[in-house]
Amino acid sequence: MPKVLVVDDSVSVRKALERILAPRSLVVSSANSAEQALEQITHDKPDLIIADVIMPGLSGFDLCELIRKNPVYGHVPVILISGIVDAAVLRQAEEAGAFSVVRKPFTPEDLLPRVDAALAKFAPIAPDAPEPVKPAPAPLEPTPREALPEEYLRPFLEKPEVEAALLVNRKAEILSQVGQALVDPSVIATYARTLASIAGALGEHLGGVGLQGVSLEYQGRNVFLAKLSSDNFLVLIINSATTPGTVRYMVQKAASQAQSLRA
Repeated sequence: MPKVLVVDDSVSVRKALERILAPRSLVVSSANSAEQALEQITHDKPDLIIADVIMPGLSGFDLCELIRKNPVYGHVPVILISGIVDAAVLRQAEEAGAFSVVRKPFTPEDLLPRVDAALAKFAPIAPDAPEPVKPAPAPLEPTPREALPEEYLRPFLEKPEVEAALLVNRKAEILSQVGQALVDPSVIATYARTLASIAGALGEHLGGVGLQGVSLEYQGRNVFLAKLSSDNFLVLIINSATTPGTVRYMVQKAASQAQSLRA
């Protein structure tokens, strides 16, 4: 029987989804966070994931993006549920690779047709009918508007306090990375993209103030996010000895180089 993983921090929503899915003879499991879901699917891959958009920690959008990037379970469809379904939510869901978005509160009539469609579309092919092998598309060459060459990140490493530098686009894809090896850099990129998005939204509520950067201070290590363009932003991993002024100067220099590259 097909397996469905329900991801929501609300027990009542998880129970409601389990009741709605029960008549479909599905094996339903649940997780109370995106982080727990990512751990579960590594040893029990579902055929479908239904996830709330707004959750503590990683959002449903973040979960969907991380699933898409994984070669093992990247094909698993994700249906997102949200109390608000507007153009912005639909656009972000599409960018994250979601199969569909269902508005809360939902009924069986709202949800089950989406579930059936997702399971039918992504059903595994029988062994006697293998999927035809399609030629892989030619890799796209990065353009100046999509990425900055690695050389534009390397000057940051001239400062011994800078441990790593990443260039990330608005889809949380790492375009360039230099410096020390990081554990799960794609997760760092996703969190950074989410923080930059939240900070930008806050600026809009402050009268349309444009986002310049976000500084996060931890014990012995800082993280600095800087917007380089409408599509790309910079992530710096630095130790706490670096002064904010030094970081801002380096970022301004990189931003001016980015502008000249796009010109």
